[in-house]
Amino acid sequence: MIGVVDFGSGNTRSVLRALAAVGAEAVLMRGPHELKRAERLVLPGVGAAGSAVRALQAAGVWDEVAALALDGTPLLGICLGAQLMLEGSDEDDAPGLALLAGRCRAFPAEVDGGPRIVPHVGWNAVELARGRRADAYFVHGYWLEPTDPAVVAGTTEVDGFRFPSLLRSGSLTATQFHPEKSGGFGRALLGAFAAGMLDGARTPVTTWT
Repeated sequence: MIGVVDFGSGNTRSVLRALAAVGAEAVLMRGPHELKRAERLVLPGVGAAGSAVRALQAAGVWDEVAALALDGTPLLGICLGAQLMLEGSDEDDAPGLALLAGRCRAFPAEVDGGPRIVPHVGWNAVELARGRRADAYFVHGYWLEPTDPAVVAGTTEVDGFRFPSLLRSGSLTATQFHPEKSGGFGRALLGAFAAGMLDGARTPVTTWT
């Protein structure tokens, strides 16, 4: 059973549909007692970091998500959910769950001497190991900056600026892109997560893409 953490984020339904499409059993979970039933968790998210943190805390699931993930429950963070897995965010100076060392940063304000278009929206390549590439869909104005470069499993370049777009560490997976909107690559990632291929030891991306 996959629990999709429900704190009012706008992409929970699309995440549920995408998981169902790969044959996974997934339900929305709204409270800490429900989360305890989950074999694995998905933390979705769209919007601003500060309001998301407040919504998770108001729902009583902020501490529970952190505790379960630290105890080994596999967790997939999507977009804003991925950003919240770090120690904090420059957006609203919001705290993070501190599951991964690092911070969520704002994009540089300029590119080639002119203003940068933010948020970054659309399809871009995720550069994977061994020269592999996959297309994914992004909607974000901030980017993941982990302390340990070893957790970076994929990067993306936009306007000459390269940033981590896929993080993996133990049973934790964080995607800056939206796998539920990313076609075949997104389905492969969600299917691998549902099947336990992303649990524990770092399974090479080439085994499930």
